[in-house]
Amino acid sequence: MRFEDLPDNWNTLPLDDAPLAAGVIDLVIGHHDRGRNTMLILPCDEHDVGLPAPILISDMDWLCASHERRDAMAVLPAIASPGFVVGLSARRRLPDKVVRGWLRTIEDELDATGQALLALGVADVDTVEIVGGRAARNGSRA
Repeated sequence: MRFEDLPDNWNTLPLDDAPLAAGVIDLVIGHHDRGRNTMLILPCDEHDVGLPAPILISDMDWLCASHERRDAMAVLPAIASPGFVVGLSARRRLPDKVVRGWLRTIEDELDATGQALLALGVADVDTVEIVGGRAARNGSRA
C-alpha cells in the first residue's frame, strides 16, 4: 500500500497488517530520506497502534558488522514501548543477506525484553516490502 492509499483512520489501526504497515513506512520515510539510508523506528502502543513519535536516523551503514548492528539497536529496549515498526531504506533495494542480518539483530534485541516487532519494512525509492515481524506473518486482514 502506498501512503496515498492509507485509510483516513490509519493512525488508529494496529500496524500488524502488512499493507497498512507498508503504507505508514511509505508515508514516514520520504523519497529524500530513502536516498540517505534512513532507518525508521516507530514505537507502538499496547494495541499495536503507532505513536505520534517516529524516530528517523539517517546515514545508516547497512553493511556494518553484526556487533555494530547490535550497538545500533541497543536503543530499542530503552524506548518504553511494547512494540515497534522498523523501516530500513536506501535508494536501491538492500540485499537479502543484509536485510536478514538486521532482522535477526532487531528480533534478538526485542525478544530479550519482551517487546514485539510488529513490522520490518524495506523501502527503496519506489516500493516498501514488509519482510519481518508480526505483519509479515499475518499478511493482510482485508
